[in-house]
Amino acid sequence: RTRLNLTYIGDNILIVDSDTVWSRNVTFVHPTNRTVHYFDVRGSEGPECNGMDPVRFTESITAGSPLLDPRKPTLTPYVSCRRAEYPNATGARHIVHHMMFQYDVMMELHSVITQRWGVSTLWQAFVKCYRHDFCKSRVAEYELYFAFVSNVYPERVNLEHLVNGVNYMGGSGFCEEREMECCKEKGVILKGCHDHRVSSKSRGDMCC
Repeated sequence: RTRLNLTYIGDNILIVDSDTVWSRNVTFVHPTNRTVHYFDVRGSEGPECNGMDPVRFTESITAGSPLLDPRKPTLTPYVSCRRAEYPNATGARHIVHHMMFQYDVMMELHSVITQRWGVSTLWQAFVKCYRHDFCKSRVAEYELYFAFVSNVYPERVNLEHLVNGVNYMGGSGFCEEREMECCKEKGVILKGCHDHRVSSKSRGDMCC
């Protein structure tokens, strides 16, 4: 919005994956206390860390350059999977086909990262960070943003817990009208409708 002078874009921006079909209404910015509704989801991954968890990048990108003396503590701790630092992690992740981004939070996140890496753009910081082994893991923008907002602005976060296959259907190629009615009746928030999940052997996560 800032660099391109897109003044028509508001302060609250909901990004939704293109394969998402909603089955119930959600109020993302609460009108009374202005908290933002976020979601986490527990699925088949379990609480242990695995190769899909963006642990190193998420934590390192806001810690900044190793040339800083002393190096700053991370502002984006990754607390979703179980490690020595977080033995009670539940395994709930935050990649749920959408994310509500707030302009002022995003601008502060950009500012922290660029200052701590001594660069002018977020992309330059990403490139510098990824030259170091301590930064090399999966990159997940939704996890990075949630880690930052929940750590720096916890008073804004209203978190709802989801369970894949119960009230959240993360992967299925079948989202026709009858299926979505079943999801609505069961209180499922959304389905991720991936064409590649269509097969004769598996229909993926289904409500009906």
